[in-house]
Amino acid sequence: MSLVQIDETKCARDGLCARDCPMGLLEMAPGGPPREIPEAESTCLACGHCAAICPTGALSLKGADPEQMPDGVRPRLAPEEVEQLLRTRRSVRVYKKEPVPRDVLRRVIESARWAPTATNRQGVNWLVVEDAEKVHRLAGMVVEGLRTIPYFTRAVQAWEEGQDMILRGAPHVLVAHAATDGFDPAIDSAIGMTYIELAAHAHGLGTCWAGVLMAAARLKREIPKFLEIPEKHKICAAMMIGYPEHEYKRIPARNELNVRLL
Repeated sequence: MSLVQIDETKCARDGLCARDCPMGLLEMAPGGPPREIPEAESTCLACGHCAAICPTGALSLKGADPEQMPDGVRPRLAPEEVEQLLRTRRSVRVYKKEPVPRDVLRRVIESARWAPTATNRQGVNWLVVEDAEKVHRLAGMVVEGLRTIPYFTRAVQAWEEGQDMILRGAPHVLVAHAATDGFDPAIDSAIGMTYIELAAHAHGLGTCWAGVLMAAARLKREIPKFLEIPEKHKICAAMMIGYPEHEYKRIPARNELNVRLL
């Protein structure tokens, strides 16, 4: 089977797929439908632009039925609504003990499927520490990994006094890990986690990036082992997630951006 299949009865011969292919793997046959260049199969990113842009659904990439692809029409959200979603996102550090239903967690995490990845490798793996007791044990491991770092002295002391300043008593923790030989797994993971963070906010959930977990995981091998991170993988991002205990009434000020135009 060839990489791209064309239903010639549907093809409008408008050349949109050929012009939009980021790798230039399609060309228009004179008077006919588009066709692959010889090296297409070995070079294709499988990004799906060609199938997504076809207005008549004439093109199938790797056998995928265009009729089964979800509607790609951009939602008519007011810019003000999107801006308000972005501005009201908070780093939540006080959580309710109530667990997030699994179907809600799954739906929120599913949003990362559509996050961009370098060369469309989609190599990020997602782990949910769902059980609150395991989250607590993980926080204790992080404390042990940070004991020798002066910056974290207060957090270590708070832990010994029964206060969790590490994972903040969150009911769940989300971890992104990827193969160390990936193109740029840290950036891919960060973008995917940002998608999840915003999706969580839209669902009324709170999140906070768990940078201390990532720092401790580099120092204490027991943490990746506890999380069952595969060999030759590394933790690229981590985030707490749960229902926020408090509701924020205002948007704090932020510094003006430092922007230059060239």
